[in-house]
Amino acid sequence: MANFAASATQLTGQALVRTASALAINTATSYISRAFDTRNFQGPRLDSLHIQTSRDGAPMARVFGRARLAGQIIWASHVREASTETPVGGKGGGPTQTDYSYAISFAVGLCEGEIAGIDRIWANGAPLETAGLDMRVYRGTEDQSPDPIISATEPGDVPAFRGTAYVVFEDFPLAAFGNRLPQLNFEVIRTGKRTGRLENLIQSVNLLPGSGEFAYATDIVEEGIRPGETQPLNMNNLSGKADIELALDQLQAQLPSCTNVSIISSWFATSTDIATCEIRPGVERRSRNIRHHTWRVGRATRATAHLVSADDEGRPNFGGTPSDESLIQAIRAIKARGMSVTLYPFILVDTAGFPWRGRITGNASDVSAFFGTADVTDYSNGAGEDHHHSDDAGFRNFILSHANLARRAGGVERFVIGSEMIGLTTIRDAQNGFPAVTELARLAGDVKVVLGDETGLTYAADWSEYFGFHPLDGSGDVYFHLDELWAHPAISAIGIDAYFPLSDWREGDHLDGQISSSIYDEDYLKSNVEGGEGYDWYYASDADRDAQVRTPISDWTYRYKDLRNWWSNVHRNKIAGAVQDPTSWVPQSKPFWLMEVGCPAVRYGANQPNVFSDGKSHESKFPYFSEGSRDDLIQRNYLEALIGYWGEPENNPTSTVTGQPMIDQSATSVWAWDARPFPDFPARRTIWSDGLNWQTGHWINGRMGGVLLQDVLDEICTEVGVKHVSFSGVSGLVSGFVIDRPMRARDALTPLIDTYDVSMAVAGGRLFFFQPQLDAPRAISRDELVAQDGGPIRFAVEDDMSSLRDVRLTYIDASLEYQTATLSTRNEAAETVRVADIQVPIVMDAGQARQVIDRQLAKSEPSRRRASFALPTDIGDDLRPGEIVTLPDADGYWQIERLRRGANTDVDLIGYPDGRGPLNVANGDPAVQLQPAWVSEPVAMAFNLPGVEGLQVGALMHPFRPADLSFADKTVRLQSAVKLGVLLSDLPRGPITIWDRSTHFDIWMPNAAFFSIEEHKVMSGQNRFAVETPLGWEVIGAASVSLIGPDIYRLHTLLRGVENSDDYMVDQILSGARVISLDGGLATLDIEEDFIGGPIQIEVSASGRSGASSELIYSAEHLRPLSVAHVSAVAEGENTRLNWTPRRLDNATKIDPSQMFDICWSEGEMRVSANTALIPVNYRSNNWVSITPVHSLTKAGRSVKILV
Repeated sequence: MANFAASATQLTGQALVRTASALAINTATSYISRAFDTRNFQGPRLDSLHIQTSRDGAPMARVFGRARLAGQIIWASHVREASTETPVGGKGGGPTQTDYSYAISFAVGLCEGEIAGIDRIWANGAPLETAGLDMRVYRGTEDQSPDPIISATEPGDVPAFRGTAYVVFEDFPLAAFGNRLPQLNFEVIRTGKRTGRLENLIQSVNLLPGSGEFAYATDIVEEGIRPGETQPLNMNNLSGKADIELALDQLQAQLPSCTNVSIISSWFATSTDIATCEIRPGVERRSRNIRHHTWRVGRATRATAHLVSADDEGRPNFGGTPSDESLIQAIRAIKARGMSVTLYPFILVDTAGFPWRGRITGNASDVSAFFGTADVTDYSNGAGEDHHHSDDAGFRNFILSHANLARRAGGVERFVIGSEMIGLTTIRDAQNGFPAVTELARLAGDVKVVLGDETGLTYAADWSEYFGFHPLDGSGDVYFHLDELWAHPAISAIGIDAYFPLSDWREGDHLDGQISSSIYDEDYLKSNVEGGEGYDWYYASDADRDAQVRTPISDWTYRYKDLRNWWSNVHRNKIAGAVQDPTSWVPQSKPFWLMEVGCPAVRYGANQPNVFSDGKSHESKFPYFSEGSRDDLIQRNYLEALIGYWGEPENNPTSTVTGQPMIDQSATSVWAWDARPFPDFPARRTIWSDGLNWQTGHWINGRMGGVLLQDVLDEICTEVGVKHVSFSGVSGLVSGFVIDRPMRARDALTPLIDTYDVSMAVAGGRLFFFQPQLDAPRAISRDELVAQDGGPIRFAVEDDMSSLRDVRLTYIDASLEYQTATLSTRNEAAETVRVADIQVPIVMDAGQARQVIDRQLAKSEPSRRRASFALPTDIGDDLRPGEIVTLPDADGYWQIERLRRGANTDVDLIGYPDGRGPLNVANGDPAVQLQPAWVSEPVAMAFNLPGVEGLQVGALMHPFRPADLSFADKTVRLQSAVKLGVLLSDLPRGPITIWDRSTHFDIWMPNAAFFSIEEHKVMSGQNRFAVETPLGWEVIGAASVSLIGPDIYRLHTLLRGVENSDDYMVDQILSGARVISLDGGLATLDIEEDFIGGPIQIEVSASGRSGASSELIYSAEHLRPLSVAHVSAVAEGENTRLNWTPRRLDNATKIDPSQMFDICWSEGEMRVSANTALIPVNYRSNNWVSITPVHSLTKAGRSVKILV
């Protein structure tokens, strides 16, 4: 007890959390210290308002799991001003506009290190888009170096803030925040200090989604919606990076030991019958406007690929096959990060119910046709596109196409030639041979030719497939049917998708409950790696499983979990009772690669880790005896147990043949990490419908960063020097917890103890943390009790008013971006008004919070019951406070409240609710994220419009950003988009120079607004529209405008053919013609006359990205002569006298003598000059010319055209 007495003093008196002496703005005057304060403080506070400060001596928080922090400004530079001049006109020497912008560099201290990283950032409460920001994260290691911008700015030596996690922003733009530094909050991830935690054990992951036409592209792929509006298909996050790039960032930050990524790439099977099954790459839609990328897989194009099935609402049931280009990008990107790559071709069965690929089977006679005729010589050896020489839809083409792609990408570390095809590999022919296995062995040799010796090959067999085939025909035969493949020289390892059950748990009393008190017990789970179901025993039927009738297994050949004996022994088939000669397998010759290991995040997931929940699949189910509630803890503990067990050298023997371990841990790949980053996946369910499956699925991204409850308790106790502590009776998952300032260890522990229902007791000089609900109650017998006056047990019941009516819990809700939330529950039958108001600074979701308040309320009524008794000291010595017991002749459970040891052990108890309460074992559903701001590719528009100088240019872009349009050395900037629409109704020819009050036409024009105006304003140039005709553009003014539908306008009271555009009027402008509003969105680009008649290309850029250019023949419409007016024809004898009035561009009255007129009529044409028979008329001159014969022009219906 002496040792514990010292430790207990530390536990109650030692304070936690370092204090930070913040750096003054623009200086570096101090460093963040590790000083501990020993004064008396309260526990961590619950605060929904995260305020960023810069305060000397402010405490530096300690984080467990994921939490939202404001931090402290620990350094800042001076504000930097920049000016930008932009021309606002097209003419050289025209006006310019000067804009000013401001930026600042600064550092924010977050918390004690070392952290795994940061995910989301908020600025003034809104998610911050980090695209384009120059930001560096320092994780708080003890060897981190000073930041370069701080070193460059401050004189002399500057601090590196070792041991402190902080973020540096360089030249952070302030314009979006009113030219002020915003309040920044950070989602920080810190996984704790225990070296054996899951994050440190994982060396390889399987990368999903496996499908999605561009899911693996590292370039951002855009799909065009309409001109100027695109959407990114693979950038659905706020970082501005492709989804896979951010997901890989998170992977490397959160799984520091991960050195390999196994990329899942899916093709589609069209049947489970090999006689009719084709395996082809698939697309989501036949037609897509993909910008700058082309979907192609091998020889398949969007037009020839399999079209994946759709649901009742027309949405694809799967994403398409990743394009070759995107898959190559992913391979190269992962290798560039220093990790190796496994390429894992995968089959999705696109038929009703979406069955598992292991159900593909058929007759031996169809095996050869199923594999197909593809050969290694069918693929090019160059670096360009591969071309298969036939339209083969067999399994060989599926695998060889992937192998050839891997070669083109520069090679991969490992390659999988197929997986879980148990229905195929167990097809037997008449000679008891397995033709599909022979085909796989031949295929392995061909893949080795393509990829060479640098790439290891395997087949990823199902856990029920790899070790042998035992026909269910009563024969008792045993076939090591895959040994032909395993022994093939091209195969490097025995691949297993190793979803081995590690538990047999259920509610109530059961057999495994006699072994362990909890399914989460690490020792219990590890004992079942080489033990338990599939090793020691099996269930012969579902009825046996329900009744726990276990049939022992005595022969290792039937143990699918007995890797050691399978690997170490000679294999002999047993047919018709006769043991055959050894197979080709050489014991210990090759290692195991556990190609898939995983566990669903669902209650009792370790019972049946291979199952999954997916509402659209007939294969969907929950593990045995699970009701389907989410459980992140069992997933974590399962993986820690499985990977940790084989990571212990005594469990993983070394081969006497190769000198290598039986299981190559570097290839043990956890299923699964997703190329869609968390929390965007699973939150963005309008984009990814499988986000619903994440809740209880096998995904581990989004679940890393949680900390085991026992690890949090251990770190707090260790920090203050408490030794001799046991946490073996504790299970729970802490999603997030922050110690925000100096405090006593006891104060830091209190919210954890209250939330997770933890008890503490001292026994044998050790401090024990345990959870009463985990342990089976101890039964106190009457014979053990000491006789006392009033009976061996004394009972009492407190007044009804001592029970609770309401329990309210305030907590941090992960699904609300770490804001506080309150949940309450009520006992309607209570005759009291007592309310328990609990506040805990712990991250959880509503489901976890409901567990806490329900447990607290359930304990209220039983706790009114009191009992006491005495035991002899030798019997009561092993009792501990908090333990649950049952009493003779008393119903229910009782919790030990106090022990007093003397001549006897006096025990005081309170009532405890029946049953074992659930644990907090999951984090919340992530919140729906802000839609990423996406700047579409700008599209340049250029128009030869009549009546205006130069070339009219505009840009389309959604959302619009200031755009620069240029040609040669001329540039103009536009502040708004061109208003471009479509003519919805045919437009006939109309009168010119007078109002047309009888005609109207309809247009569709989005992102615009038009109104009726006075007619004189139309005359002055407002409400002008240009409508494209086969000849050019007719400009029309409209005084009356009506909105008749969404973005649809009706224009009437028209002024036709204005701005010298009457020559471009035609008899009928057909609907569908382009329409431009001339009221804004256009600028004049001055083009030299040397370019008239030649092609010119207008370039556009906006928001730092170049866009689609526009090319046209420049016609300089503003220099085209005006048409003549007042044309008439008068008969003069045998001649016809033509009269017209010419017009000048400059409104001058003098006629240019050199001006020529072309006169065309039905029987001929002629050219005359302006000085032909001039006759002055008023202030203008009329031109006239005589033409013979007269009747040709004066007859009714004849026409003449005069061209200037």
